[in-house]
Amino acid sequence: MNRRDFIKMTAAGAGATLSGSSLLPAQTPAPAPTRQETMVAMPISVAILAGPDLDRILGDMKERGGVTALFPFIYTHEEHRAGLDHQPGFRGGNYAIPHMEHYQGATLTYEDMRATEHGDVDVLDRAITAARKHGIKVFPFVLEDNHCPAGMPRWTDMYEIDAHGRRVTGHPSGPCKRHPAYRAWLGGVVEDYARSYDIGGMMWGAERGSGFLNMLNLGEVSRPTCFCEYCQRQARADGIDVERARQGFFAVEKLMRERRANRRPVDGYFTSFWRVLLNYPELIAWENLWVRGRHDLQAELYRRMKAANPALPMGWHVWQTVTFNPFLRAEEDYGVYQHFSDFVRPAVYNNCAGERFHAGASSGLAGPYGDLPPAQVAELLYHELDLKEAPYDKLVTTGFSADYVKRETRRAVDGLAGSKTQVWPGIDIDIPVPAGTSHCTPEGVKAAVRAVFAGGATGIILSRNYVEMKPENLSAAGDALRELGRA
Repeated sequence: MNRRDFIKMTAAGAGATLSGSSLLPAQTPAPAPTRQETMVAMPISVAILAGPDLDRILGDMKERGGVTALFPFIYTHEEHRAGLDHQPGFRGGNYAIPHMEHYQGATLTYEDMRATEHGDVDVLDRAITAARKHGIKVFPFVLEDNHCPAGMPRWTDMYEIDAHGRRVTGHPSGPCKRHPAYRAWLGGVVEDYARSYDIGGMMWGAERGSGFLNMLNLGEVSRPTCFCEYCQRQARADGIDVERARQGFFAVEKLMRERRANRRPVDGYFTSFWRVLLNYPELIAWENLWVRGRHDLQAELYRRMKAANPALPMGWHVWQTVTFNPFLRAEEDYGVYQHFSDFVRPAVYNNCAGERFHAGASSGLAGPYGDLPPAQVAELLYHELDLKEAPYDKLVTTGFSADYVKRETRRAVDGLAGSKTQVWPGIDIDIPVPAGTSHCTPEGVKAAVRAVFAGGATGIILSRNYVEMKPENLSAAGDALRELGRA
């Protein structure tokens, strides 16, 4: 039974207490060790926060999972994060009330920002009021949407420009992190939530790589980005030859077209790829430019949060692909985060990792690793990334182990050693996977929870979304936390 079915059943049986429900058998807990103060967080769709059964649901997640903080997807244009899948006319946006004095320099209007699905309800305020009664704090979770919100041209205007001079239209590209209107809008969101609401903190994330890395896969050729006026201006200030960088991107595009057509170069894919980098070192400079743009934006958001309320923690969602891809891993240096972070949330979803890693080994790194069959790519990546998982042909059905969770948690903790930045990994509880792949079990969830704290984390984020979780698996997370003295 999934969480949506559970919610429907509990709503129908509102006269019964949770402890009396057949879904919640009474158990006598074992004596718990001395409890440690621990962040136990739960992302959640806004549709649940706006619904009639919010108080019951908050009590359930507190009782089952020991949850101390909500991370609602309070600003989103993605249906599944809003919890409004397949709703006709869905557009999403800000499910809080935008206070426009905080958005100086942004080009979006109130109407552009404000979500319409719940009418005049301020969902963030409603969530904070309800959660407070349960001793639960609320951290708005803004995860960058990589597609253009329908009917909002001012959003599209902030998207990246490719090397051919074309405006990108969505995933795997997105808003340019140097675009002043985008930075003004996102900074406004941070300041607005911090000044207008009694939040516990905030988290932001973006699940996309650079245009350069997006080209190195077997999917549709990704448009090489970003060559907008702001990126070109910064590149020239840094002494980068813009035209040489552009020609380098075209050379990579040509190589990837050959790769997709299975026309192997005389010297192979890796040698040819390396030759492009030797001939066009501006490509590496441009990649560094893109990465610095993201870090500069994060540092600016951190400053705006602290200016609004120094006591509020600001942190970052770290995309799971960072744990699979050596190029992304090199760019996502945890040591950099200590300068503008109170916490990081590496996504270490071990159950769905098998299917995701399998797909990456077969296509996501097919450019530079195109000389090897996928099974050998997987083995090579295991050695490069210090992973010890099942063979390539078994990954989809086995998923990754709890050892992966521990190793990636430890890598983040070690990368931030000596700093104040805390590590709160996000673990997989019933993240949807294709049929025939590995599925979560209570035992697996317990092992992942234990692995997080064995890796040195100070908190945990039960992920990906409350509405996806089976009651027995959420209960397993809570049981493990209580056994560890964390809940």
